Amino acid sequence: MAAFERSAKLHPHPWTTYNIGVCERALGQYVRARRTFGRSLSERRPDATLPEATVLDVNRFIKEIDSLVATLTVHLTPSDAAIAFDGAPLSPSERDASILLAGVQSAGPGEKAPSSTFRVVVDPGTHVVTVSHEGFGDAVQNVTVRPGEARDLDLAIEKLPATLDIAADRDDAVVTVNGIDVGVAPVRLSRPSGTYHVKVQKSGFVTYESDATLKPGQKTDLRAKLSAEQPSIFKRWWFWTAAGVVVAGAATTTYFLTRPDPTRPAVDGGGLGWAVKLP
Repeated sequence: MAAFERSAKLHPHPWTTYNIGVCERALGQYVRARRTFGRSLSERRPDATLPEATVLDVNRFIKEIDSLVATLTVHLTPSDAAIAFDGAPLSPSERDASILLAGVQSAGPGEKAPSSTFRVVVDPGTHVVTVSHEGFGDAVQNVTVRPGEARDLDLAIEKLPATLDIAADRDDAVVTVNGIDVGVAPVRLSRPSGTYHVKVQKSGFVTYESDATLKPGQKTDLRAKLSAEQPSIFKRWWFWTAAGVVVAGAATTTYFLTRPDPTRPAVDGGGLGWAVKLP
């Protein structure tokens, strides 16, 4: 087969392609052979054709292979996960882009699936299926299929929890997340992805508050800086002393401003009835 592949690179010809397909069929690589036989027919042209008997052989081989390969209807969760069969990505069929072929690509990482449900044509036997997605745990599953089998295959991976590390620049600061006490900083929490309201509190310091958005499988660091709390003016002794003085002064002033004018008593002329009359 290696010799035929080198020949095809130097001088492509449907006869050479046919011989490569024969080798793949003999090796049990039925999905590859079926695709290669199809190419040998499509490559025919006036100056490079196949004998009629060979064309009949190709059609016979294709019919045989269609009865041997298995078809898996894959249900994938999440739908945009990457999938690989036997350490290689899947390849769209040249006959139907909605059908993917396993075992025809070179080794490499999995690629994103076309949808949440799709069909995969695979050689009979045991295969290793790998599903991966950022923020999710990888799934590896062994799948064994019989010749000509058609069945469903459910593949699902779960989100990884996020990690939240909370520290503070003061000792003995209490941490609460969504109103729940989770301990004294520093603390490390494992939580599902989402947004969480974090409070860090210590007596005598201004409470630190923040919203932390966590993504699956990612680590988020949160460091709380606690500044000393300034006492309220109402708690200072001099405020109340000054306030007392002001209140007392205000009361005195109010008294003098609102008291009625004094009534002068009648003049007593004494025993002689004299009285001094001012001008």
